[in-house]
Amino acid sequence: MKKLVIFDLDGTLVDSEDFIVWSFIEAGRVLGIKLDPSIIYDSIGLPLESVIERILINSDVSESTVEKFIEIRRRIVQENWRRMVKLFPDVKPALRELKEMGFSIAVASSSIVERIIDFLEYFGIIEYFTYISGMRPGLRGKPEPDVILAVLEKTGFKPSDAVYVGDREVDCVAASNAGVDFILINRKQFKQVNLKCKPIETIGSLMLLPSILKHL
Repeated sequence: MKKLVIFDLDGTLVDSEDFIVWSFIEAGRVLGIKLDPSIIYDSIGLPLESVIERILINSDVSESTVEKFIEIRRRIVQENWRRMVKLFPDVKPALRELKEMGFSIAVASSSIVERIIDFLEYFGIIEYFTYISGMRPGLRGKPEPDVILAVLEKTGFKPSDAVYVGDREVDCVAASNAGVDFILINRKQFKQVNLKCKPIETIGSLMLLPSILKHL
């Protein structure tokens, strides 16, 4: 039986993907740069520098403009996320049930640790988590396995003891690279059904997790 459940953040615990796309588009608008929302959406889950490289650096934008863009977007995110990001309704009851079943629970995200903590505290769920893993010096973002491996190192669990729950191909690849089983949460029921990296289960709600984990 699994002992540790590790969650992705954006699109898995918090409904933030539309906000993330908007924040990049809005920062571009301020600087007069038109960005492709589909590229931004497809880049969610990657570390910020990888997203910036995809949407700006490859478009011959100057280094000073990139720095200005990052600062403007940081301000836009800080000023707006509390009113635009929501907690998915299945999160609290699922976390509560997993905790009651005796599972350790963690987060592993390509976001910076401070942002993850802000979200979990604001939505009143930080008490459920044993460890929070995000971007910090020395760790690579997904699809590299570093943020997941950091959870295993800090909690003392083996890869076979854990399962990673996420909503994107990049999450599945990171889990595979860490040697951890992956469960896909496919909330929108039309995205990423045919992953090249195969999950052990695909669910539409986190409320299905407890019954699935009983049999793993």
